[in-house]
Amino acid sequence: RAATAAAAADDDCARTRAMAPPPSKQPRREDAIGPQYAEHLRALRGLMKEEAVECLIVSKATTFFWLTGGRCYVPTIEEAGPSKVFVDQEKAVVVTTAIEEHKMRNQECPGWEVRAAPWAGLPGTQDAIVAELVAGRPCEQDTGRLADRLEELMVDLTPSDVEAYRELGRDIGAALEEAARSVSVGDTEYKVAGLTHLAYNKRGIDLVMIAVAHDERIAWDRHPLARLGNNGDGAGGTELKKVCMIA
Repeated sequence: RAATAAAAADDDCARTRAMAPPPSKQPRREDAIGPQYAEHLRALRGLMKEEAVECLIVSKATTFFWLTGGRCYVPTIEEAGPSKVFVDQEKAVVVTTAIEEHKMRNQECPGWEVRAAPWAGLPGTQDAIVAELVAGRPCEQDTGRLADRLEELMVDLTPSDVEAYRELGRDIGAALEEAARSVSVGDTEYKVAGLTHLAYNKRGIDLVMIAVAHDERIAWDRHPLARLGNNGDGAGGTELKKVCMIA
């Protein structure tokens, strides 16, 4: 009976294998990527095919965000962070470090395959993952010869991009209105900058620059950065008397 059961089990396994679709028909992990970014990935692969690029590493923060919807930086001033994306015609993999893995997988790039390198041994451990994915093929960087074409690709907005920009525009308008209405006489420029950041951040918008000027400083500086004092030595307060500019 045991032999019969084993034979039956083997037969069931054989039938299961026979009925299973070939690997090329299996659902790709990329099916879990959001529609807007899946469309960007398809467009990127089209460009790569057109330019005869087998593999591409995306590490520039702006390109990474366009492709995945995620932020790869730690401080916002970074042009590139500890995470990058490997792309060929079959795979799209976020390559990051162990301490960034949870953030990339669950917060910044949901739906994307993520591979994490041990912290000990960086950057070699991360380079090893990239080398395994590249597998000896020619590989381009997003800052290399495709840089200009990538810029053109990113500004060619899809309908999903247009809707996202419209939604962002509505939120920006609401945030700016809230910030302006929260200003009071006596507020310093730095306090107004903080109120403005709050209005934007509560809507999930990161500000990379904010200009604030009060009263006479509006005419003095074309690009005013918030100050506590309006003189170079910090003397003379910037408390609002009458007119506030936020940009």
